[in-house]
Amino acid sequence: MSQPSTAAAERVPAVPSWVGAEPTWSDRPVELRGCRGEVVATVDHASRLVQQRMVNRAKAAGPALRSIDDDEWFGLFRRAADIVRQRIESGALTDVLAALASSCALPVRRATRGILAVVDQMQYLDKIMAVQSPDGTTVPYRTGETGRGWSWLPAGRTAMVRVPANFPTIAIEWLQVLSSRRPTLVSTSKHDPFVATIFVEALYEAGLPDGAVSVCHDSAETFHRLADQVIWPGEQYPPDLDPTRLKLYHFGRSKAVLPEDPGDEAWTRLARLAFQGCGRLCTNVSSIAVPWSAREAAERLAAKFAEFPVLPLSDPAANVPAFTDPDDWAYVAKLVEREIAAGAEDVTARLTDVPLRVELDGTRFLRPTVLRVQPDSPLVRMELPFPFVTVTEVPREEVAHACRQSLIVSLTGKDDELLDQLVAEPSISKVFHGEQFDRGYDPIDPQEGYLADFLFQKKPVLPN
Repeated sequence: MSQPSTAAAERVPAVPSWVGAEPTWSDRPVELRGCRGEVVATVDHASRLVQQRMVNRAKAAGPALRSIDDDEWFGLFRRAADIVRQRIESGALTDVLAALASSCALPVRRATRGILAVVDQMQYLDKIMAVQSPDGTTVPYRTGETGRGWSWLPAGRTAMVRVPANFPTIAIEWLQVLSSRRPTLVSTSKHDPFVATIFVEALYEAGLPDGAVSVCHDSAETFHRLADQVIWPGEQYPPDLDPTRLKLYHFGRSKAVLPEDPGDEAWTRLARLAFQGCGRLCTNVSSIAVPWSAREAAERLAAKFAEFPVLPLSDPAANVPAFTDPDDWAYVAKLVEREIAAGAEDVTARLTDVPLRVELDGTRFLRPTVLRVQPDSPLVRMELPFPFVTVTEVPREEVAHACRQSLIVSLTGKDDELLDQLVAEPSISKVFHGEQFDRGYDPIDPQEGYLADFLFQKKPVLPN
């Protein structure tokens, strides 16, 4: 990462924009602050003109990406992954990882593990992409040929991907776009300019053609206007984005259904499912529905939550995230406090005597929380950015309706009737059950459908 010539920048990492393979500094770098208000990095802010250069370079890069044979193409990603792993293991990225952890208010260990998870995914990107193609191979991404009487062609020359802010090391979305041989414009989230830069630098070092990917930090309005397609996280997207060329991803709102008390081991696994990614992933269980006693279920889960104390982010055992923005901290806390005032039971508070709001070493946390609520509580249908689970009692015949509009529903035990009802609900994207009820995320699985279905179109080209 390049360094601007200021005394302050010499003490913290400096993160450039990337115009293709060229790391770039404008005259408007900004200071990025961490969870204690300290400056953790100096970050470039690309002007509209620089963003225009990024788009132009991307438009020209497509033929070079399609000219590389498949073995060399996916070998490039594996080489880049090895470069990132070596830099982490050698300590070359220690300062950057510390800055990332503070700016995103995550334990250093968990942020590092998140990046290494992406490194592992890059080792089998060819398999991730093959399952999405018409013939189960990676050849159509390069040739457009399917052997089925129709062609499979890019739906645009460029694609912008906005990186989600919930957990900063999520990079597999833009890596899939790039590995489909689509020139990619990456717009980072406000608090994480680091991860995209780490991987883009390694990719170009591994031999990625110039212009294949560019990086603009935080706001990228020119991308909104000029990119042929846009992939955006969550449900709230800028009003200037054309919805006809937009794909939303990572809605979240994952739930669990417990037909009966699943036993101590399952409660341990459910708690871990809530804490994966420090409770900030779209796959975290954020609500549990039971057709028996919500009070008993909430107490069982809260007892497991109590095993995860709030610790300083530097502690190797830390699993609870903090908040960088005091207003965000207060807003999320008020959502929970308002529900408690309306009659919800904070079961965790009763078992631990730890207050909801915790300040430790100048850092703001919310204590991991299990809340027993009524089925109509608005928090049943929300994700909050820390380990937080609502537990509600729902009649069996209403379980599928209560779980509608969920990314994942995890069904413990064996209950074929409930399984059939959950699978039949069209607004549930995935159903995990039995011994795999807490299955981890794998990009090979469809996640709100396959990304390639958005990036490519089936087009008859006659004669073919």
